[in-house]
Amino acid sequence: MTCRMAFLGMVMALLSGCSSMRALCPAEGGRPWVEARSAHFSIRTDLDADTAEQAARELELLRQGLLQAWGGSFDPPGTVEVIVLRNRRELSEFTSVAIEGFSATTTDGPVLVMAGNGYALSEDPTDISIQAHELTHYLSQFALVRQPRWLAEGLATYLETIYLRPEKQEVVLGTLHAHFFDHVRRSGWRTLDELWEWDRKGLLGSAESRQYYASAWLWVHFFISQHSERFERFQKHLMRGEEPRQAWEQAFAGVKDLPGQVHAYVHGGRHVYYPRITAPLLPVSGEIRVQPLEPAEVHAIRARLILTTPGAASDEERLEKAEREMAQALREDPWNVSVALLRIRSAADPATRLERARKLVERHPRSGQAWNALAEALDATGDTDETQESAWLRAVELRPDNVGAQNGLALFYARTAQPEKGLAAAQQALALAPGNASVLDTYSTILFQLGRCAEALATQQLAVEMLYEGVPERLRQTVRDTLARYEAVCGATGATTSTPSTPSDAHDGAP
Repeated sequence: MTCRMAFLGMVMALLSGCSSMRALCPAEGGRPWVEARSAHFSIRTDLDADTAEQAARELELLRQGLLQAWGGSFDPPGTVEVIVLRNRRELSEFTSVAIEGFSATTTDGPVLVMAGNGYALSEDPTDISIQAHELTHYLSQFALVRQPRWLAEGLATYLETIYLRPEKQEVVLGTLHAHFFDHVRRSGWRTLDELWEWDRKGLLGSAESRQYYASAWLWVHFFISQHSERFERFQKHLMRGEEPRQAWEQAFAGVKDLPGQVHAYVHGGRHVYYPRITAPLLPVSGEIRVQPLEPAEVHAIRARLILTTPGAASDEERLEKAEREMAQALREDPWNVSVALLRIRSAADPATRLERARKLVERHPRSGQAWNALAEALDATGDTDETQESAWLRAVELRPDNVGAQNGLALFYARTAQPEKGLAAAQQALALAPGNASVLDTYSTILFQLGRCAEALATQQLAVEMLYEGVPERLRQTVRDTLARYEAVCGATGATTSTPSTPSDAHDGAP
């Protein structure tokens, strides 16, 4: 899911009157940048203010449409960051890969990056496939406490083809995914048993990965179409936190010859009906706040894009270019928080990071991000005393809804063997990001230290399920090693009925 590239086919139109094809700040000949904030999105873009506001409304509409997959009053918390460049030429400055958008996961949540100066979300569902896919992952973690990988990716690809009809106040879900349907008809698909093992396979080559994604889409589409009641029952088991394989066996007990049914579903031709789901789409309301961005903030965005955009550039090359952007930003505003944070986190020397973080806190004592950076810098130096604790507590006080701050505080208490003090922060982080492997790993450590072995094992099993593409190898190895240790201590079968609970039970639907 992380850094997943896609060809969006977005509506393009070059704006006249500007010769630059780079996303520059106005002082360098670029267009003015703005930030548009809605209830669930923060969009930063060099589109004009009116278009930025419309983009925010359209993304809110997309979110509203995706929520219909679960129905009821399901409305999870959180804000998604979005960076929109005017066109593909602007995006191409940052990557050698021919893409029109990508997504990344940060400690603060998901980030969507895309090109295009118009959306027309109701006109062509392929325009919004990457947004729909990544938003589905983000939303589904609040709906389904447990998610085997084939289900997570299958649902995300199933909802890629969402079709919004705001003029009719309806949304259409489940349109055939033309690319994946053609792929499975020509190249076959993975069995369900193989998909159950996907969690354990790690990173795959592009061709094999494509077949797993296409197969996950096929099985999910088949189950929703042909076994909707059983599939909904399966998901409700997962909503209650039950072990996925056992939940599956209960929901699909007695069903015969699923492989044969799927073969007929793919190759049955005109005799097979592929139903779509039409659901109500409520109008989007709420204030959209648009404000200009300072030049220093624009350079900070450019530096982030240089460091995170997919492509063949080496880390050294990326850092060199990013440093130039950061230097220019500092000339514009020596104490811009976004730039200072980038400089702190890009410094290889822990002492340099700590010095920069302390200066940032001195300059911005009411910035939760600054205190968060100071706590991280203290941790990198090996500091485990009350100075780091105070920094984390201040970060949480200023940013109570920030996942990174809450998880950082919980992790500090875990590392200093104070699980009683860390439990509340770990639970808050889990409520904010129930599908985050790092958050789950921290929470399981707290539970283990408290002697709640079965819950710790169940939570760590869930953390392993969340190791999608893009998860750093170091975290991946840590999560797996910890699971092996808990299985040895707690017993590999002792966690089938106890899983982490989150405040996400106020919904009753399933696609």
